[in-house]
This record gives sequence, structure tokens and C-alpha cells, in this order.
Amino acid sequence: MMKKTTLMILILILTLTCFAQEIKKKPLKAAALSFIIPGGGQFYNESYLKFGLVCALEGSLIGLTIYHHFKGEDYYDKYKMTENEQDYNKYIDYYYKKQNDLWWLGVTIFLSTVDAYVDAHLFNFEEKKRDIHFKFDGKSIGFIYNF
Repeated sequence: MMKKTTLMILILILTLTCFAQEIKKKPLKAAALSFIIPGGGQFYNESYLKFGLVCALEGSLIGLTIYHHFKGEDYYDKYKMTENEQDYNKYIDYYYKKQNDLWWLGVTIFLSTVDAYVDAHLFNFEEKKRDIHFKFDGKSIGFIYNF
């Protein structure tokens, strides 16, 4: 099952790369922009709705991470002064929330980077799609590609 899925994905990727000869956007540049700047690759690829969504999501996660970090530090400072176990437990809670936020931020950055890379490859897909035609004739299937 896994081999079939891998083979199908490989065939799909090879097929798409055969028709993506004329790339108007640079995929590595889009990926780098998306990795460095929240939504940068999506903006470069002119996917403005995705840019807004990625920017809002990554910005929210960065804000939550900072908030949880400072709240945890406040409780840790209280614990150091009073040695109250409840303050230490609150510090631990905020520490785990911060770690969770960082994990989700990393996943979001990774997925937005992959999205920007793929979007740059498929930037002129609609133009190329017009050149490709399948022809169904009886029991045979034909494939026409206009150059």
C-alpha cells in the first residue's frame, strides 16, 4: 500500500514538472520569503488571501508564545520570592503552553513554506492547462499537448 502511494505521488510530481517548464516565479525565493517573513512567499506568489491567513495565523502564534513566556516568567519570579507551589505549577502550565505554541508555529511555518514553494511552481498552471487536452475515443484515451 505504501509503495503504491509513493509511486503515485512520484508519477504525479514527475508529470507536473514536465509541464512546468516556464516558471515565472522562483520557488526557492518564495520558500525563503515564506520561511523568513510570515506570509512573504504567499505575497510573492500573488496569493493575497493566503498571505492574510498565514500572516494572521503566524502573528497570533508568535503573540501567544510571547504572552505565555512572560506570564510564565512572572509566576517563576513569584515562586522564587514566596516558594509557593501553586506559583510554580502556574509557571509549568505556561511553560507547556509556550512549548505548544512554538510547536504549532513551527508546523505553520513549515506548511506555509511548502505552500509557497508549490505555488511558485504552479504559478502559470492555468496557462499550461489550456495547452493540454485528453481525448476519449471509444476504448482509447488520447493525450494532446499544444506547444
